[in-house]
Amino acid sequence: MRSKSLANQTAKWIQSLTSVCEGDINHAKRQLVWLKQKVISDTGRECVLQQDIDLLDQYVDQRVREHKPLQYILGTQPFCDLDIVTRPPTLIPRWETEEWTYKVIDQLKQHHLDKLKSPLRILDICTGSGCIALALAKHLPKGTVHITGLDISNKAIALAKENLQVHQHVLLNPVEFVQQDIFEFNLPQDTFNFIVSNPPYVTLDEYDSLDPDVKNWEDVGALVAEDQGTRVHQRIIQMTTAISPMLSMPYLYMEIGGTHQVGLLNEAMRKHGFKGTKVWKDLADKDRVIVGY
Repeated sequence: MRSKSLANQTAKWIQSLTSVCEGDINHAKRQLVWLKQKVISDTGRECVLQQDIDLLDQYVDQRVREHKPLQYILGTQPFCDLDIVTRPPTLIPRWETEEWTYKVIDQLKQHHLDKLKSPLRILDICTGSGCIALALAKHLPKGTVHITGLDISNKAIALAKENLQVHQHVLLNPVEFVQQDIFEFNLPQDTFNFIVSNPPYVTLDEYDSLDPDVKNWEDVGALVAEDQGTRVHQRIIQMTTAISPMLSMPYLYMEIGGTHQVGLLNEAMRKHGFKGTKVWKDLADKDRVIVGY
């Protein structure tokens, strides 16, 4: 009787989860599996006791009724072979960011970093959870880079430092995280050689149409920017006048929201001395990263 009751409850959970899975029952089943694994991780046992069932029901309720992102419930998100700790309201790492981070890693590896006289000094602006900085520190050759992550949010920096502690044993290069408002800070001349950033780029109009999974949980300051979503990008471009490039490759990589932002940023980069720019598309064929050299 108990197994029949649990089977009925499982069917109800799956049906509920389809509402946050665009009606995709297979996706709902996968989410339920992940939530069950979370319960097992929390309790150290299979879902056999009533309190385990109640906990799973609580997680499903958070996902469906509160629109809590799955990554916040599970507490981690895979990113470049790291399980990044996630916690609201700090931005959840996305596959689009992971894709271009791997591409930057591959390009840097091709430039023989081990031949440099000193480590490449990389600045990760709007570091959030620290995912980009930590991925670079893990995958680039040992001792070839030194990475500093900046963020205006104290909560983001606290989470980034937690992720640094969690993953310290697999990192091949040093990383530090610093709380800083880049609009109240001038980059010291020649301190850094290379900048990566996933800054806020959602416009105010776009924000109104975002899913509640995003709007109700993630920091609006990490999502939305003025000037058609480019305000932070333009400040970063201004800061690059203090950069001292060491490699014969682009030295600025910024995630963007799409084609509508490219013209503004190209013009800003031209005004600040960039010789050229490129735009990388993501796997969905959307303009995703603007690159400057």
